[in-house]
Amino acid sequence: MEIQFFKDTDRRELWLAQMENCSWRAGRYLYTLLKEDRFQKQYGETSRVLLLTEREKLVSFCTYAERDEIPDTELKPWMGFVYTDPEYRGRRLMGRLIARVKELARENGSDALYISSEEQGLYEKYGGAFIRTMKTGRGEETRVFRMNTYGFYGWENALVPARTEDYPGIRTPRDLYNALWHVWKKETCAPRMQKDWNEENRTLGQCSITAFLVQDLFGGKVWGVPLAEGGYHCFNEVDGSVFDLTSEQFGEEKLDYSLLHEQTREEHFRKHEKYERYEKLKAALSEFIIHNS
Repeated sequence: MEIQFFKDTDRRELWLAQMENCSWRAGRYLYTLLKEDRFQKQYGETSRVLLLTEREKLVSFCTYAERDEIPDTELKPWMGFVYTDPEYRGRRLMGRLIARVKELARENGSDALYISSEEQGLYEKYGGAFIRTMKTGRGEETRVFRMNTYGFYGWENALVPARTEDYPGIRTPRDLYNALWHVWKKETCAPRMQKDWNEENRTLGQCSITAFLVQDLFGGKVWGVPLAEGGYHCFNEVDGSVFDLTSEQFGEEKLDYSLLHEQTREEHFRKHEKYERYEKLKAALSEFIIHNS
């Protein structure tokens, strides 16, 4: 399966036909907006339609938009028109689209994403939290959910300034996370975990090399949480700010960040493969910055 932007695809008529025939009225409305080239005029010039496809099948779609159905609100950006074909439901495929929309929001400087929906118990599964009821432009009440675009531990405080200019554009740990999201790969994952690495779990097996890269940019200390299976999971503390850029690999499991065991490069980099992965991560980060500057 792959995620595509509607405006970039060369198979628009194929996807439009399936959108038009979907069982959901709002999906057919989105079809009309796209067919008549009115989508961006209504929802904003930077707004996008995302498609999750499998060969010639439109599996799921959603929108990332500056505006939604609620007028005169400062809340933005919005995720809307979320639909999955009945044949594919129950497989948490929506999570792939949500992850991509979060990425778009982060790239545009937003640490929150909003959703207007009458669904209860759906968006909560993906980290959404109901904030309040609001009125649409039609005067109808709708439930509004907030979803944080960052999911790593300590993201709220990950704003300490970089101490080096070696990586232009990386000003805070959040900036570093945004870049590493594109850089973490199977080959930088710990060898014993590589069989389980995938793009939905990008931080898997990346903790120590990431933590020492964070230290390169921001200083501070690298600490370790002891794991039940042995070894430590590494995270950072800088000027009293504790954060863990690779915590998402643990899903809903909560680590105890009060169990502080200082970690050193000398100890970790005795393993040659780990040092090689650290160097690969640094090189990939530099290349990403050059290509996106």
